[in-house]
Formats: sequence, structure tokens, C-alpha cells
Amino acid sequence: MNKFMIVAGVALITGCLATDLLATNTGHLVVTLTDKETGAPITNAVVVVKVDKSRSLSWHASPRYERTRSFTNAGGVADVEFTFDSNSFSWYVKTPSHYSQRFFIPGYERFGLTAEQSDYLDINTNTVEGLAKYNELTNLYNSGDYVGYLSKFEPKSVTYTNNVIYRSASFYPKRNPQPMYAYGENYDLYLSMKTSAIVTNGMEVMRYAPVDFDMKECLPVSYDPNHDDSWDGPAGKVADFRIERFKVITNGVTTTYGWIEFAPGCGAYKRSTTGDDSFPTTYEADTNEVFVSRIPFECSSVSGNVVRIERILERGEYMVLRTRVATNDVGAVTSCNYSKILGPMFVSDHWYPRDHVSFQSMIFNPEPNDPNLESDLRSNLATRGYGSWYP
Repeated sequence: MNKFMIVAGVALITGCLATDLLATNTGHLVVTLTDKETGAPITNAVVVVKVDKSRSLSWHASPRYERTRSFTNAGGVADVEFTFDSNSFSWYVKTPSHYSQRFFIPGYERFGLTAEQSDYLDINTNTVEGLAKYNELTNLYNSGDYVGYLSKFEPKSVTYTNNVIYRSASFYPKRNPQPMYAYGENYDLYLSMKTSAIVTNGMEVMRYAPVDFDMKECLPVSYDPNHDDSWDGPAGKVADFRIERFKVITNGVTTTYGWIEFAPGCGAYKRSTTGDDSFPTTYEADTNEVFVSRIPFECSSVSGNVVRIERILERGEYMVLRTRVATNDVGAVTSCNYSKILGPMFVSDHWYPRDHVSFQSMIFNPEPNDPNLESDLRSNLATRGYGSWYP
């Protein structure tokens, strides 16, 4: 039996779906927003619903979005009432008193529906009725009446099983954001490739020239002038930590290893991230923590394929640093600076032609002895590189 299947043709020729041609309906998105620390309602936020209102029949036409918004009430609830043609929409929030800049809704929200499909989606041209439908479609298409042609494939009826969706979210509050030096994801901080051979445990090891790193400028400091290093960009001014690197090849396995180390009195401690991409680290340094003076890293590979890796910071980790320590005559700390780095952070030798250090975010507080690490994203003191998404 010969059947005329038209679904694929409609999609390819017009770029439209049947649900894009439904009648206009009214829906609600009800969102409850709370403070992640206290559980109190967030009363000054706005929830925005974004609906594609495009009714064009062209595959290449740009979508036309309509946005409808509603502010949260005293209970932290926003009820957004909006009209829609298809049953899908997206939404986002704005929270001036809380961190929500990386809060994204995956995919689209959809209202439930049941539809009675068109009789024109599956035509049997071996029947009188089917042949009549086929001729009707052919005449509409050949005459250029594409709107009439497409209307034949719309559902005969659509019943919405719901037109209200309830959601909730919570965010960390803004406490005391201050202007700081903030750098975002970076992959172009190249390291020196000058090497020298040393013997360790009876094995020859290649040692790279050590690199001092300036967190305020997010740059390597000028290297030892006796080394012919490969860095040809601007240089930092004050070292916050040093990167030591070594490479050894044994039994076909290439291992690059080393550590970042700190001057006396300086150091860092690691912690796990909060799990919230909008505020993954911490408001301030814990001055009572133990700041370690060295953090190792290692990467082993065979024929260029990594078989083992220990990063400075794994994804889901961050570290708080205390650097630029000054002491008095009796050894008491009189001045220092606090900073933080969001992982993953690692040293890589897989990008030709030079090794590099990369991280997710780096925040440096220039105020001496101030443990605050809550960076004001709108007042970044850094004048180069990429700004950070993370406060």
C-alpha cells in the first residue's frame, strides 16, 4: 500500500513545527527565591520569562523573543503571567542583593499537552479519501499558498494538561564586595622553556628555569637574567609564589612534576567549592588556617597520552593564599595580602611550543592585612586579561 508521508518534508521546507502554529494561551511561572545562608525570602529579585513569538515560515528567519517579568513579593515569590503560542519557554533571574550571574536553566520549560494530530500527516493515496487529500495538498503547494499548505498539518485539537509551572532557587547573598584584581579563565600564561640537567637519585632529570608569579598583575615576574627564557610579553613586579618544574623520561613514560612554593611566612590552604557556580569559593580568608608552603603537581604521559595527572587544584577545589608577608624585628607579621584561586589549576606541557599555567579564576586583594576576598565584579581593578565571572 502506497502511503504519502509528509512530516519530514514539512520540517525541511519550512523549518516550522506544528506546535509553533497553535493558538495563543496564557501560562504562569511561579518561582520562589530564598537566601542560601538564612533561608529568608529574596524580596528584591525579578524573574523574566522568555518566549519565542516568531510566526515566520522561513527557515532562516531570526526568532522574535518576548520577555515578561515579575518582581518577587514579601515572601520571595514571583508569579510571571505570560502568553505563549508553543508550549516551551525559558527563564532567568536577576538578584541585585545576591549572586545569581551563573544561574542558567538547562533547556526549555514545557507545559504538558495532548494533541489530536492532523489527518494529513499520514495519507494513503490508494484510497479515494487519501488521494483527494494528496491532490488538495499538491494544489496548495503549487499555487504558493504555503500558509494554507502548512495549516493542514496543524493538530485538530490541543488540550493543555497544565499551564502553571512551579520552581525554586536559592542564592548566596552579597556581603561586602570590594574592588579587587580579578582575572578569569586563562590559558596563555607561558612559562620559561630554558632547562638544565641535574642528577636526582642517580637519574638525570631536566629542570626548567623557575618562574615567579605576580598575582596582582597575573604575569610571570622577570626570570633569572642568566637564563635565556622564552617569555617575550610584559612582566610582573612582585612575586606571590614560585613555580618549580622538572621532567624525566623512564621506560617510555614522560613525567612532568613540580610544585608551587611560597616565601617564609606565606602559603596557601585548599578547600572544596560550594557547589554554586555563582559563588563557588569564599567571602574571606580564614586567618587561623594552616597555610602550607608547598603544593605539588604531576603529569605522566605515554606517546602524548596522559595516563596520570595530579593538578595544583582539581575541579571543585579552590585555595586561599597569604603572600607578600613582611615581619618586624621579632618575626611577627606586620603586613600581608590575601588572594584566592579557583580550580582547576594546572601546569601543562601539551600546548606547543611552550608550557603554560592555567586556572579558572584568580582574585587578589591589594589592601594589606584585609582578609576580605569578595570581589566586586563591576569594579575590577585589573586592566588586562579576562575579567572573572566569579566574585
